[in-house]
Amino acid sequence: MVWSSLHPCREWNSVPQSLAMNSDRKINLTMLELTLKLLTFLFLVFSNSFGEQNQTKLPKLKKISESRYRFGLITLDQKGRYIEFDATTNQTNGLIEYALVHESGKIHESLFRTKVRPQIIHACLLLLKHPTANGFFENLWSENPQNIKFDKSKVRVEVSWDVNGTQFRMPIETFAFNSKNQQSLEIGAFVFTGSKQIEGVYLAEASGSIIAVYADEEAVINSTDHDSNNDDVWLARREKMPLLEVPVTLRFLLPNI
Repeated sequence: MVWSSLHPCREWNSVPQSLAMNSDRKINLTMLELTLKLLTFLFLVFSNSFGEQNQTKLPKLKKISESRYRFGLITLDQKGRYIEFDATTNQTNGLIEYALVHESGKIHESLFRTKVRPQIIHACLLLLKHPTANGFFENLWSENPQNIKFDKSKVRVEVSWDVNGTQFRMPIETFAFNSKNQQSLEIGAFVFTGSKQIEGVYLAEASGSIIAVYADEEAVINSTDHDSNNDDVWLARREKMPLLEVPVTLRFLLPNI
């Protein structure tokens, strides 16, 4: 699987005027396409859940560089194929079921919490044309689940933080382990499943579930690791975790399409 990488942009003065104008048109078109997709998606999926009052509070999509946009608390990079936002260390030991929840969610069993709303994360992944892992739960809960990789729907999550000027960055899987074999979550275990919508309610927004270690059909992202259907085995790996209440940055990296 090829993951995205960032490339330095050429200086504006080094680009011929005709090419610069064409490039500018493409950027404007991309911005328009992103905005239209965003508004359409939010209208179709979330309008019944929030009503007119909440609709007016949806953040605006703002361009901040050639391929980067700001959508509320999330930075979205179209070329780099990633999104990133702030979170806080929430739990460093004991049983867990989530790697990330909204601050209104199940914070008593999650490694990290964030102010970012689940449906905004869902929308950003769709804006980057990231496909959901169709059939994930049907396979997981079946009597004879198959070893399906769901590679196209994978989401690699990196956690970065600062300790007295020293920068740390680790895969989020590092912070959870299976008590039966002491093994951390497999790197690359998470896939974009998308949350359910029932009777006009987007369930991740109601529950606050974003990244589930123990399978949750309401979460935006779920784990493909063995025992992801077992809620009694997953623990926080304290020696690897940032300290409690430490601010962190989460980056969701998507494979190239």
